[in-house]
Amino acid sequence: MRDRIYQGLLILLMTGLFSLPAGSAAAGQEGEWAITTTMEIPGMPFAMPPSTFRHCLEENGVPYQAGDGEECETISREVSGDTVSWRISCRGEEGRIEMTGVTTYTGDNMESQVKMRSEDGDMAMHMTGKRLGSCN
Repeated sequence: MRDRIYQGLLILLMTGLFSLPAGSAAAGQEGEWAITTTMEIPGMPFAMPPSTFRHCLEENGVPYQAGDGEECETISREVSGDTVSWRISCRGEEGRIEMTGVTTYTGDNMESQVKMRSEDGDMAMHMTGKRLGSCN
C-alpha cells in the first residue's frame, strides 16, 4: 500500500503540484518557480531524495494541481498577508487523499509545509521555492 502512495506522490511531484482556481492571493507569487520538494513517509525504510522541478504558478498560491483521473475539492483556503493556508480533498485511482498546508511567500522565495492523509497512511511534505520570473 505505501508503495502505491509513494508512486502516486512521485507522479504528482513530476507533473507539478501547483494551481487551483484563482481567488485573492498572497502578493507576488505568480510566475515561474523552481520548487524543491522533500517527503517524509513514516515507516519507509529509506529516505526519499529531494525532487526539484519548474512550474508556472498562478496567482492563488495553493500548491496542488489535480493529476490525471483525479477529482479535487478545495475545502478551505485563507490568505493572511503573504501566507496561504489551505485544505484539499482528492479522489483518484489510488483512493481518497486529504491535504492541509501552509505556504508562505517572502519576496521571490516560498516555503510550504503539507500534511497528507490517505487510507494507506500519513505523509508530510516540505517545499521550498525560488521565483525565476514571469511564465513563458
